Amino acid sequence: MKILVVDDTKNDRTMLKELLSSRNYEVAEACNGIEALQAVVTSKPDIIISDIMMPEMDGFTLLRELRKSESATDIPFVFYTAHYVSEKDSELALKLGASRFIVKPAHLMDLLEQIETVLREYEAGSIKPVKSLIYKEEEYLRQYSERIIRKLEEKIVQLEQEINERKWAFEELAKAQNELEHIIERIPFIIYALNVDGNLIRWNSSLTEATGNLGTEVMGRPIQDFIDKKDRKKMAEAIRSAEETGYSQVDAHIICKNGGPIPYRWNSAALKDEGGRVIGLSGVGINITD
Repeated sequence: MKILVVDDTKNDRTMLKELLSSRNYEVAEACNGIEALQAVVTSKPDIIISDIMMPEMDGFTLLRELRKSESATDIPFVFYTAHYVSEKDSELALKLGASRFIVKPAHLMDLLEQIETVLREYEAGSIKPVKSLIYKEEEYLRQYSERIIRKLEEKIVQLEQEINERKWAFEELAKAQNELEHIIERIPFIIYALNVDGNLIRWNSSLTEATGNLGTEVMGRPIQDFIDKKDRKKMAEAIRSAEETGYSQVDAHIICKNGGPIPYRWNSAALKDEGGRVIGLSGVGINITD
């Protein structure tokens, strides 16, 4: 029985490998979704255990790709995650076709029992690998981007609360800020924040990589400077809609220095101060090239 463990944290992979190997399972490893897809092609596993938050390709996207593949759609899939732990996260995971959603850190014996239960049920034919309930790519991208935005908002709120309550020393606060930066950089999509004038005040490396601009060429510039001219009007309307209603989505091409425009789906949410006044937008840009 072969199990593929997918996690970018080496210690977590090692822990799972030792646990499963002790039960005589053959264990393969991958540190992100792209490596996992390659591993599945090389040697198809009987079950996959995956984290969600990973660089290059996260667990949600990995599961989506597997369920679209004729050769891999039948592989049972278990999420084992510490970052995405809300009811909505679990709901999206199950809609995508996960067999189980387990929150870290689970007791090792409980974790092993759940994994072996999935394997026994699958082998006995009492359960079939769960098919994705989200068929349209547009609906998947909407739900997926909403989860990312909410996760970033949760981290920001957490930091603000700790600062206001003065619970942390300076070193601990710096550590938390670094954690937030790490999460933002690991997301394989454009993450951005705008001020009330629509100017960029925060972004991750995915934006500079997509446009070919240096960080110094991005700071303070209107996001419209990086949007194809034919799409700027509807981008402006989407920004205004997010400010007024709290959320918007629009498809608009991004301008690249070293190539033609690339289609992106932009999901924006309003940022508000304690009084409820809109002070900007945060959002996610997802490459929707076929």
